[in-house]
Amino acid sequence: MNEVRVRFAPSPTGNLHLGSARTALFNWLFARHVGGKMILRIEDTDPERSLPEYEKAIMEDLLWLGLDWDEGPDKEGPYSPYRQSQRRHIYLQHARKLVEKGMAYFCYCDPQELEEKKKKALAEGKMPLYDGKCRNLTGKERQKLENAGKKPALRFRVPPGAIEFHDLLHGKVIFSSQVIGDFIILRSDGSAGFNFSVVVDDATMGITHVIRGEDHLTNTARHVLLFQALEYPLPVFAHHSLLLGTDGTKMSKRHGATSVREYRESGYLPEALTNYLALLSWSPPNQGEEVLSREELVEQFELASLSRSSSIFDIGKLNWLNGQHIRRMDFTRLVEMARPFASHLSSHPLFDEMIMSIRDNLDKLGEIPHYLEVYTAPPEITPYVKEAFTFKEAKEVVIATISSLERKSLESVEEAKVLLQEISEEFKEKGLKPREIFRPLRLILTGKPSGPPLPYIVHILGKEESIRRLRQGLSQV
Repeated sequence: MNEVRVRFAPSPTGNLHLGSARTALFNWLFARHVGGKMILRIEDTDPERSLPEYEKAIMEDLLWLGLDWDEGPDKEGPYSPYRQSQRRHIYLQHARKLVEKGMAYFCYCDPQELEEKKKKALAEGKMPLYDGKCRNLTGKERQKLENAGKKPALRFRVPPGAIEFHDLLHGKVIFSSQVIGDFIILRSDGSAGFNFSVVVDDATMGITHVIRGEDHLTNTARHVLLFQALEYPLPVFAHHSLLLGTDGTKMSKRHGATSVREYRESGYLPEALTNYLALLSWSPPNQGEEVLSREELVEQFELASLSRSSSIFDIGKLNWLNGQHIRRMDFTRLVEMARPFASHLSSHPLFDEMIMSIRDNLDKLGEIPHYLEVYTAPPEITPYVKEAFTFKEAKEVVIATISSLERKSLESVEEAKVLLQEISEEFKEKGLKPREIFRPLRLILTGKPSGPPLPYIVHILGKEESIRRLRQGLSQV
């Protein structure tokens, strides 16, 4: 096999969508698995909607996910430029070839008239295809239209018959040319249409594999015709399943957050998001092994093993995976990633210990402020006093803890563990279970029935604050 070259070609008309990120991931994993090249190409031929800030945001989010590229707008390569807006001269050259071969013709139809015909066809339950009005215009007829100020678009002359191609995931795919219709390859302003620019770019950039969503299958029929007309070899096509919401429809805002940026800002880890997106259409060789690093994904990924089954986005599964990655990640990196989510505490001398204490509770970094409330917000004692003192020995436990805190050092979590262990041993001899011993302490110190381990709470609050809270609880008995 020649060097594998794949591409991801986003339109800078919005932030990077989860579905698009999944496509980028499959391209990147395949390229890295076989030692090929990943190309980033910007499809910015829509001047009204394409914005530089979206291009920048997309590139930032791809890099945040760890999906780097070998050639692109910021990395010059042998097939530059990598923005479609800068490749107009290449499209015009290829369009001229099709005109010379009689495989494209000029269309003078009014866009508004075409839109009305399209709406009428849809209303009648018909497929909206171009009716071929300009397909066989004579030279005189064309000249008359141009003299009247009509600026033509350029349409591809779709030949009759079946259009066949092989898809790595779908097998043999057949379309009838009757469902395609002559399509525009150059607009009246000279800019290239989507189908034409994609094919010319893929062909001239040496793309060997086109990996994209199955919603492009119909477009691929058009692309096959263009590849053949321009006498370029077909790439390998692989159309993966779409990303669906829980109701089985295409993922959209009504299903919740849809952009990578939203998940990034909510505190999801890039390795967790790529891990989850990969699992939506692919299963690792070792069944049941789901928590995978980016390196493990690259090593195990096989393009041909992508499933054709619909992929349902499950936020619960993503949360679980993210939590697993949080607990596996390097702790120093976790602390640094946590700081923006708790800027009000990030300079605290015990910030590292705070994060360590809540690490096992986190599903995402955005939950950090909630779990750190035990250290910042004094508890409303009254609602928990009744629950804390449900058995007669609870008061004795609290008094004994205050006494120990007054007498002993509390410079580390380990010292706090020793102190609480001594309390536990003392009251176990009186028939109390660990839960009965520690629950009233937790309720009074934090006002919550669950949270960070008690030794961390006592150490981070410190002797004075811990004693103050415990005494306040006793005063309300």
